[in-house]
Amino acid sequence: MAIKGSFKEVNLPDVLQLLAVGRKTGCLKVTDGSNFGSVFFNQGKICYANLLNRPDRLGDRLFSRGLITSRDLQDALALQQQEGGTRRLGILLLETGLVKQADIEADVSGQIEDTIFYLLRWVDGEFFFEPDSLPEGETILVSLDAMNLLLEEARRVDEWRTLEKKLPTPQTVLERVMMDLAKQEELNLNSEEKQILSLIDGYRSLAEIMETSALGEFLTSKIVYGLLLAGLAKRGSEKSKQAAAWNLNIIDDHGNLGMAFYRTQMYDEATREYRRIIEIRPDHYEARFYLGLIHFRKGEYAEAATEFLEAIAVEPKKAAAYNNLGLSLELMGEREDAARQYRRAVELSPEKAMPRANLACLFCGDGENDSAREQLNRIDPAADQPLLATFLAGLIALRSRDPEQANKLWSSIENNNKHNYVLQNNLGALMQAKGQDEEAERYYSAALKARPDDRIILRNLLELYYKNGMIAQSVETLNRMAELEIMDPQDMARLGNLYLKQGQKELAAQWWRKTLKADPENQMVKRNLALMDKNAFAK
Repeated sequence: MAIKGSFKEVNLPDVLQLLAVGRKTGCLKVTDGSNFGSVFFNQGKICYANLLNRPDRLGDRLFSRGLITSRDLQDALALQQQEGGTRRLGILLLETGLVKQADIEADVSGQIEDTIFYLLRWVDGEFFFEPDSLPEGETILVSLDAMNLLLEEARRVDEWRTLEKKLPTPQTVLERVMMDLAKQEELNLNSEEKQILSLIDGYRSLAEIMETSALGEFLTSKIVYGLLLAGLAKRGSEKSKQAAAWNLNIIDDHGNLGMAFYRTQMYDEATREYRRIIEIRPDHYEARFYLGLIHFRKGEYAEAATEFLEAIAVEPKKAAAYNNLGLSLELMGEREDAARQYRRAVELSPEKAMPRANLACLFCGDGENDSAREQLNRIDPAADQPLLATFLAGLIALRSRDPEQANKLWSSIENNNKHNYVLQNNLGALMQAKGQDEEAERYYSAALKARPDDRIILRNLLELYYKNGMIAQSVETLNRMAELEIMDPQDMARLGNLYLKQGQKELAAQWWRKTLKADPENQMVKRNLALMDKNAFAK
């Protein structure tokens, strides 16, 4: 089920309820243009949630709850770094026996609550649901009832809106008020209040205290307000927004947001984030590279080529930039320049398969099958074969009059669930040539499901139906082509003939007249119309 829209059309609580009631599994991605949240569902239950650019503070939260010591946390972090960061901190703590599964699950639940609380405060935003997507690398998931969670978080949001009016601005630096120790002890601060008080140092802004705190934004805000009322903290000067942004690693934040928007195909938003990086660092390779990818995805190949050239100027030894520059140039019709870029990519990274596959594709397009085969043979057989390489190998086999090998190669792609409409169309044509019409129809139909307006696939399917005398299916396919405005005069005449066979003379005449309008010299259609008029007059 594809769900996509904005908060102007439907609010976030309604979307969450819809997914819960529908027992959906997948990821709801939400953005307000400056941040990006993900809420994961498993059979209608919320199992995980996080916010981009918000660090995972599992260790800090466990420490704040008294479940681990500072030394335990440092040892676990050191082990995680020693292993290359491949395993989550929670798993390492579980293995050492320092915490229990229930402790980690409680932390995950708290993180979900904080994320939903944060998202529910957004006034404007957009959302997109990606079915069957579960969090990567997360082995500890929970199962929370979305309805109960929404009720609780809605209550917290209402309380927050009242509290927000009483708090300083996010850029305000908070200072600690010196107080006699005996008087401070009279206030009987709990451990959480002491934690937040320790973060108030005369340098951190309220936003930075929220970012550093392991207690979550809502509880931290309540404690800050209480400390201000108690006279233990006071408002200081206001940090400039630019300085605060730099302290929060603005380039990384924009990069993370840009990547999240890119993966969700929100290309305008992704462009904005990468442009902000370029304003700060014009020589930022990844920003240039992804701007090129965005232009490429939007079909703006000249602009894409420009960005890839800028990326190459920054990092002249990155094969990916040359490969993508080649693709852009090829789609601009600059085939020689494209081949030059592919070769450069191959020189820089001979082990990479895609530049060789793209170069082989160019050779295939020019009918140079031997040169194409040579490039494909140089791809490491132990590495994952790109779909394009296997497809081209099948195409070369077919041109070499070896349809069985072509079928074997193309079927291997489909058996690996790497479906592609071009592949399915070619498999359909191969099956049709072998007389296996049912299999051919299945492949054509699968290809049309992925690309319903493709002229070549529709025409192949039409020929299959027409040659087998399947009149109703032929009429349906031709009408589909008519709706897409991809019919030629021969198609129009054929549709007229089919309607006549069905006894629908008026429709037959209508399509024959359309044929003559497009092709006034079509003698057969003229005779058909004349014969129809003569028979009508005779009656």
